[in-house]
Amino acid sequence: MAAALRDAGFSTVHCTPHLIRGCYEADNATVRKGVEVLQGELDRRGIALRLLPGREYYLDEYLAEYLTDPLPLGDTRFLLIEVPAHTPVDFVKETCFRVCSSGYTPMIAHPERCRLFDLPAPASGRLREMFKVQGSRFNVFKSTSNVEHRTLNAPSNSLLDYLVEIGCAFQGNLGSFTGRYGERVRQAAERLREAEVYSQLGSDAHGVEHIRGMSFPMIRFPDRS
Repeated sequence: MAAALRDAGFSTVHCTPHLIRGCYEADNATVRKGVEVLQGELDRRGIALRLLPGREYYLDEYLAEYLTDPLPLGDTRFLLIEVPAHTPVDFVKETCFRVCSSGYTPMIAHPERCRLFDLPAPASGRLREMFKVQGSRFNVFKSTSNVEHRTLNAPSNSLLDYLVEIGCAFQGNLGSFTGRYGERVRQAAERLREAEVYSQLGSDAHGVEHIRGMSFPMIRFPDRS
């Protein structure tokens, strides 16, 4: 995977193993040690890739416990959080607000794959004008600081509206734009992109086949610099 990522042009990778109670439960020390050992092996083999520790937290009733000692992405204040589609909307709002109140920024992983974040398809005429996007190419993990508070440039979704307003970040999967997860997800990703929801992109690679089979498209995003 490291060699494939290097060959694809990446120089830094955030390692984000899942944290799901009862399924994936490695503690922070184990994650950090694993990254350290792997980094040593990459250095020994001459694979020029810098690894940073992180996690992908599952938004459930146990997440609040982990906020006492969270593991953010590298040297940022971002906590990567996966929102299950069956989660009550009010619980998502409450939990993300708690993360913000603890001094971290929730980065919502692949919202295009969760129906809670679905946006209506753009129509012709005036509504389509709302979705026009111009700007520069967006870089993977462009920002290492907290995202600014802003409003959503799209038809209303109460959950998205709230999370954007409190300053959450949103990470889209590169594979979503190429149809890796199906047509519904691809269309959802395009609508979220056009609505200026995404602040980061990631590979979400779980194996070397995900990297070798993935194209990295030129995706244009609004310039917020």
